[in-house]
Amino acid sequence: MKLWRLALGLAALGLVTSAVQAGPYAQLSSTDTQPGSTEPKPASLNSNDALKELGHDKGVVTVKEAGTYFVMAAAQVGSTTGGSGSVRMWMRINGKDVDNSNTEQTITPNFTSVLVCQGLAEAKAGDKIEVWFSVSKTGEGLGLVALKPKGEPVVPSVIFSAFKAESGPYAQLSSTQSQTAETSPTLVSLNSVDASNKVDQDKGTITVKEDGVYFVMAAGQAGATKEGGKGSVKLWMRVNGRDVDNSNTEQSLPTGFTGVLVCQGLAELKAGDKIALYQSSTGTGVGMAASTPKGEPTVPSMIFSLFKVKATPYAQLSSTESQAAKTTSTPIALDSVDAAKDVENDKGTVKVKADGVYFVVAAGQVGATKGQEKGSVRLWVGLNGKDVDNSNTEQSIQPGYTSVLVCQGVGELKSGDRLQLLQSASAANLGMVATKPTGEPVIPSVIFSVFRID
Repeated sequence: MKLWRLALGLAALGLVTSAVQAGPYAQLSSTDTQPGSTEPKPASLNSNDALKELGHDKGVVTVKEAGTYFVMAAAQVGSTTGGSGSVRMWMRINGKDVDNSNTEQTITPNFTSVLVCQGLAEAKAGDKIEVWFSVSKTGEGLGLVALKPKGEPVVPSVIFSAFKAESGPYAQLSSTQSQTAETSPTLVSLNSVDASNKVDQDKGTITVKEDGVYFVMAAGQAGATKEGGKGSVKLWMRVNGRDVDNSNTEQSLPTGFTGVLVCQGLAELKAGDKIALYQSSTGTGVGMAASTPKGEPTVPSMIFSLFKVKATPYAQLSSTESQAAKTTSTPIALDSVDAAKDVENDKGTVKVKADGVYFVVAAGQVGATKGQEKGSVRLWVGLNGKDVDNSNTEQSIQPGYTSVLVCQGVGELKSGDRLQLLQSASAANLGMVATKPTGEPVIPSVIFSVFRID
């Protein structure tokens, strides 16, 4: 048994298409800035980056084949006027809000981040899936923000990835209760079984009933659990009571701040294996924070998704070294092959060895690699030496601040195709930051995960 992890935050990867036989999937995005409102509104999607056996019309995705679907939305949130407040995002199916699907990101002046919302949906033919969002107040320019950096791919305002999962074990779990983290490891509880098949759960301990390779994604709403709380929160995984190497992630939490902290990866599990989430904190009164905005779904303190994937090909790669970015495109090294089958890694150049439809997630623990620098870091994907359209994401950095920046996508690849991660920064000494907390797994500077879904 092994488990490896990815990290937080989100955006899109529009991969090339080919004549590969595959099940339903969609990779959609928007290149337009979308102003928010205190009244919920749908997110528009104007680009079909990859689409098969799913319908799409201006942000409404129609299922054509019944099954269990993994759905992941990510928005580049911020303010067009330098305002402050927060942005929330959730899912709707057939015009109804999906319970426990809401997430929230605090926006401060001249700040941008990626807001993630993910889950498993048991869908029937004809079901319609949408992404909705709202902002905390008007007059602050808050919403979903598209950016067009010179010499790099567009940073889309919103990205939507969906694909039909393997028929078999899966679980969609959440917690509607706030959970304060301590300085020592604390179990994260889960009190809601939103969907489950051949997976047991008992107060946060998840037991699989079937051998296989599993994709696991945990998204915690990090924030203050007590008035005036501030500091930072870390989140990682344990399997059968042991910490998973390279599975730790961290979110800084100034006073009044909240954001989604993601920990994810691939797990080779045996029937009876048990997965649990753990958190710890610096400072006081912070952890995983639930809230109940009026007229919207609950913002859970934790959303947990797990499903079985194909046994091959897949790879879990990471870096345990900090990597500063340049102001121009900078390749990211991956020095650790945590797991790989029919996928090769050469110092960050990742080659697939079989045609197919793949899901790819890249995540970086961004911050200052030296000193107290501030600015922004961007992360995107290259394919066969060329930038992938609509794959860029951006995270603002303040002195002493760290967060997880993610770009993700689904699409078709040919045997021999080469993927690579690239980054840039607005100032020196910013980039991907690795740390080694005492008594916890390493926080990698960057994680790359890829597996075939067809």
